[in-house]
Amino acid sequence: MRFVSLTHPPTFCFSELKAPRDHGDVLVAPDPSGWIPAARANHKALNDSETPLLQSTLGEWRRRTREAITGNAEQMIVVTGHQPAFIHPGVWAKHIAAARFAEATSGSAVNLVVDSDVPKRTSLAIAMEEGGQILLRGVPYAELQVGHSYEQIARQDAKRMTQFEASMRHAMGPRFDRSQVPLFLGGMRSVPNARDWVDQAVAGRRAVEAKFGVTLDDRRISQCCPGPLLADMLLNAPRYVASYNAALAAYRTTHGIRGVRRPIPDLHLAGDRLELPVWAWRPNDHRHRLFVSRNDENVRLFAEEVFIGDLPVRSLDSMESLAPYLGDWRLRPRALTLTIWARLLLADLFVHGIGGAKYDRISDRIMADYYGVVPPYMACVSATLRLDLPDRGITPKDLALLRRGLRDFQFNPQRYVAGRTELGDLIERRAAAVELAAKLRRQEPRNRAARRRAFQEIRHATAAVVDGARDGLEAKRSELDFATTKLEQASIARGREYFFGLFREESLHELMDALPSAGEFRV
Repeated sequence: MRFVSLTHPPTFCFSELKAPRDHGDVLVAPDPSGWIPAARANHKALNDSETPLLQSTLGEWRRRTREAITGNAEQMIVVTGHQPAFIHPGVWAKHIAAARFAEATSGSAVNLVVDSDVPKRTSLAIAMEEGGQILLRGVPYAELQVGHSYEQIARQDAKRMTQFEASMRHAMGPRFDRSQVPLFLGGMRSVPNARDWVDQAVAGRRAVEAKFGVTLDDRRISQCCPGPLLADMLLNAPRYVASYNAALAAYRTTHGIRGVRRPIPDLHLAGDRLELPVWAWRPNDHRHRLFVSRNDENVRLFAEEVFIGDLPVRSLDSMESLAPYLGDWRLRPRALTLTIWARLLLADLFVHGIGGAKYDRISDRIMADYYGVVPPYMACVSATLRLDLPDRGITPKDLALLRRGLRDFQFNPQRYVAGRTELGDLIERRAAAVELAAKLRRQEPRNRAARRRAFQEIRHATAAVVDGARDGLEAKRSELDFATTKLEQASIARGREYFFGLFREESLHELMDALPSAGEFRV
């Protein structure tokens, strides 16, 4: 087992952030000894910040936010977050590191449950071995309309839970009882009064984590909206949009990205309305992009073309509740808005995965430009665990060699037909054509007609040899097809993003042992 760490606390080089390659490897950046210095620096700079925000300061809003969420504005708070779906071991590694850092600092570890995101799918991927083959199956866990978010997934009743368990048991076979899935399902069933599927999924994950001594304070995004930052954004939309788009442009320039929609699209103008990085949705409807326009008295809100309502400027200035003006509409932060809120107003240290850490360099520019603050330090944690499935012993490099071999057989069959006397005349004919073509290239390079005839003769002779050795060609193709199937199975077996509950207890303990202990964070 190998511990992968980037040193030079409290910062690290983003270009070095790569997913750990081998089973049991972890990535922790910066080095564990740099976490507490980074968190202390963030704590002091942000808590003391006099940056104006609405009718107060960023430091004061930070105190209120931390008090509201954890009940203690002064303690050390480490924050991470992810969607409430079935997290893989690389995500769970963040939970372990955050919980141990909180233990090391006598602080709190907060996990933001991003229930405002839209699931890519509502099925759980199961890798399994059956009949000597490694297969990938999807087990549906809920029903959801396209474009709807996690918080719109209905609570699964006892009948549906029983069906899901039966489907999981069938897909996993003997692996079911050796995994953490029974414990996860028990946790889901332990909240009979759950409001929705998200409450059930969080309870399931917490049941597994409790077994391994990992404790986090879960907070759903739908219930901790980034109030003051959202209000400020609504009041100052033109300046915010300009800063946001400038940060994206700088990121694209740095990374040589030409497309205007990568890594995410710019915010744009529609008539007199500006798009903001916020989602709007209402019951039985999909998410919409939020647009705003403003006059002296009101900020007008639109879910794309649909009018939501007017927000009095005075209410936003004083940060009164927005709910009375929204009707049945909900506003939810997009990714950058969410992490800016978490890093500025809640966290002493935010723990990202690899993708989020790279992506959040855009947020750094917005924080520096729009809010005028030095972006707080952050950390990055990831890991790789692989299921105990057979390794097919083949790699993409092996497959590339076989493809080249097949191509070489088709263009240079004479190399593969030694001893085939019935093809002797064809091989000699091809060799003579090759020799003639070489001679013409040297002596008569301008005689294009002759050179073309020689080339055509090489092609015809080659095709004739290949046709005469079709059994060898088919053997090459069969070898490639078999290897392709093996590689597909190997890719399934080597996947690193399977639900952490699918793993045996011993594998998850391996991951815990590879990550820093609470003592390694202390300095």
